[in-house]
Amino acid sequence: MLRRLPRMLRLGRGAMAEAAPEATGCRRAMQTEAKGAHSVLDEVAQARLRRIKSQLEATGELPVEAPRSAAWTAVRYVWNALMLGTAGFGAAATYYTYAYSSQELTDVLKRTRAEVKEDQPLSKAWCDVMERYLTFRKNMEERIKEYTDPATDKLLPDLHPQLRGNVITLVLDLDELLVFKEWTRQKGWSIYKRPGVAEFLLDLGQYFEIVVYTDEPATYADPILNKLDPHRVVPFRLYRTDTQYKDGRHVRDLSKLNRDLTHVLMISAKPEAWEFQPENTLKLRPWKGEAGDTGLIDLIPFLQFLATRRVRDVRDVVKSYDGVEDVPAAFKARLQEATVHQKQQTKRGFLGPAR
Repeated sequence: MLRRLPRMLRLGRGAMAEAAPEATGCRRAMQTEAKGAHSVLDEVAQARLRRIKSQLEATGELPVEAPRSAAWTAVRYVWNALMLGTAGFGAAATYYTYAYSSQELTDVLKRTRAEVKEDQPLSKAWCDVMERYLTFRKNMEERIKEYTDPATDKLLPDLHPQLRGNVITLVLDLDELLVFKEWTRQKGWSIYKRPGVAEFLLDLGQYFEIVVYTDEPATYADPILNKLDPHRVVPFRLYRTDTQYKDGRHVRDLSKLNRDLTHVLMISAKPEAWEFQPENTLKLRPWKGEAGDTGLIDLIPFLQFLATRRVRDVRDVVKSYDGVEDVPAAFKARLQEATVHQKQQTKRGFLGPAR
């Protein structure tokens, strides 16, 4: 029996080897049948989903998806073209709004129509579009003006009777006179304080009724003025809501201050600020953040002299310095000339007629 065992083992291994291909074939057949069953189940599930979706669309619970035909594709292209055209027109309108006033564009349109010829259809089309744009812009500006102009003609309270004719109201702009704002990609907006601004306000607060009049909103101006003027030397602050809206710009109107314009002096570096009353404005060069600037400090002696001189009309002073780029230097030269000749007032007059 023991002698027959090795032979029996060899026979068993041979039988197993012969049975292996049959087992492999059975497994493959089972996998194929399983795959077929899965595919059938998938088809059944997809059909069921389509049936449910159709039922929901019929009842209105699910919106019907319209087939994307060639007409629909054409509509999409037309819509995209209209959107691009609208965006281009909006960009052009934005440029003309901020680059030109309504009167300037009207003058350009008149000159262009007078010069355009019959064989220039593009120029004629531009004139037609620009005429429609100007009509729309003027209507829009009139509507904006109703909401932006001050609600009152008296922006300041009544001046005390004893101060009338004895004190000058000094109106100061904010940007490019007291501060400079700059935007960079790295830091965003940065606000720079002009050198000597604190001393400037403290010294002049003893001589003038100071008003800061800006075209910026209060949310921008108040935090800055709180830092520039911690002692509240400036009693009055006026903001964008207190300006007059004209040709897309916010203009300061000194006639609304409830003060006699003969004793109102504004200092600004923005031409749009003094558009209504240039004769009351001392026009300075804008400060662009240059380090070591002494423009405000140099201006203090001139303003102190003006306050103590008690001129009849500050507009005479402004007229005598109109066109002068460096007012402090011009004032110093005139004062030295008056001292040399030992006169209170020269023939030119450096502060106008005395009271």
